Amino acid sequence: MTLTLVSIGLNSHKDLSLRAIEAARHADTVYAETYTMKLETTPQQLGETIGRPVHPLTRGLMEDEADKLLREAENGDVAILVGGDALSATTHISLVIDAVRRGIPVKIVHGCSIITAVAETGLSLYKFGRTVTVPLPEKGPVDTVIRTLRDNREQGLHTLILLDLDEPRRRYLTVNKAIERLEETDEFNMDTLLVAVARLGSENQVIRADTAMNLKAHDFGDAPHAIVAPGRLHFIEEEALKVLAGCPPELLTGRKVQGDVDRLIEKYSVGCRRVLGELKPNPLPKTVNKAKVDEMLDHTNRYLNDAEYYRGENNPVALTSVAYAEGVLDALKLLGLVEFEW
Repeated sequence: MTLTLVSIGLNSHKDLSLRAIEAARHADTVYAETYTMKLETTPQQLGETIGRPVHPLTRGLMEDEADKLLREAENGDVAILVGGDALSATTHISLVIDAVRRGIPVKIVHGCSIITAVAETGLSLYKFGRTVTVPLPEKGPVDTVIRTLRDNREQGLHTLILLDLDEPRRRYLTVNKAIERLEETDEFNMDTLLVAVARLGSENQVIRADTAMNLKAHDFGDAPHAIVAPGRLHFIEEEALKVLAGCPPELLTGRKVQGDVDRLIEKYSVGCRRVLGELKPNPLPKTVNKAKVDEMLDHTNRYLNDAEYYRGENNPVALTSVAYAEGVLDALKLLGLVEFEW
């Protein structure tokens, strides 16, 4: 009476480990769940490799009717073959939680997934931020993708961008279509350096680094595809992108990942420099009364309110607002209109 999740691996039945084969071979019933990723295999080929019949598992049985699987595991040993690593999809961890709650022993046989195989790009796995998926057009907008790219970039982290699929209807989002969807938002720079990967783990895998514009025009062949948006690069990562991904050297020369804080600094620095060059001092002396000082203090308070508001949204504008408030207070102090100590 056991539920065992068995990782198939990244590409096909040939990626099954000896431990995976042994675990499946000793189960009373073996299922194969292949709807969460595209694999170059079939339940029949999996069965031939394992030496046991393998039954296809539909999304409905895995998610909506999971209770049937759990009841079966309460009366015998059930093994479920899963593409990639068995716990890469949230559906599978939910099944594990439900099984444990019902007192069913659970075993996991891990395997390779895109989460680790993406290291073939030469980018360090320790420097990846949140992973995100570009949905198929009918499944919604790419707002979350844009936000994730921005947040990871702000911290200098790489972003793994998975591409959606509809396995039953053999529909797979490609690198080209994914970049097109990002371009349509008008919030994505097509000069952005990206690394496109196709069929990682197969004998005809493709890894290519270039601008989004150039990658959009390239044919990457059959799915599955994925994209990585690099963050700040170590010199070894830069060399790896040139050697392993064919990255044009000029895209790495003097490259700096500009986050939102960088853009704000650039924006306001340019504005301040312009004003310093163009401003015209008014004739002095000028009369300043208490009402004018109170007005400036009110501005300061408004800036601080903005900082607290934007901080709640994790928006870098919060930092700018605090700086404005501090600048006004400093100006009042320098003019001798107020006294305080920082």
